[in-house]
Amino acid sequence: MDKISRVYIAGALSTLPPFEVDNRSPSKVVTDYIANCAKMAAEATEVLRMSDGKLIPYVPMLDFLLGFWDGDITEEQYRAMSAGFLEVCDAVYVTSMSQGVQAEIEKAKELGIPVFMTIQDLLGHYETFKGVS
Repeated sequence: MDKISRVYIAGALSTLPPFEVDNRSPSKVVTDYIANCAKMAAEATEVLRMSDGKLIPYVPMLDFLLGFWDGDITEEQYRAMSAGFLEVCDAVYVTSMSQGVQAEIEKAKELGIPVFMTIQDLLGHYETFKGVS
């Protein structure tokens, strides 16, 4: 691989199956979201490490650093920002499934962006896999 490639990290942010009524307490909603964000960040870090920095991960949930944290960004703007990054990425790596992730997979396929369900398949595609099992 000669160039650095961008990888969109797709993962569920909610632990609820699609269309399920949310009867969780507000603190449980927050802790579930934080746990899912942590999982995506850990997977992104693994992609970066295992590719020796040749695959640069983009994790949508990190957008709060751009203003989401203080309520200035709407959900629609947040989704548009994530979609914009998906469109310029070279690959999608799926860490977990949700209705939103399924929509991201479909969009990636429409754009001809390859989608990978394991780090090994992602790295193998870019010939950076180091033989880590």
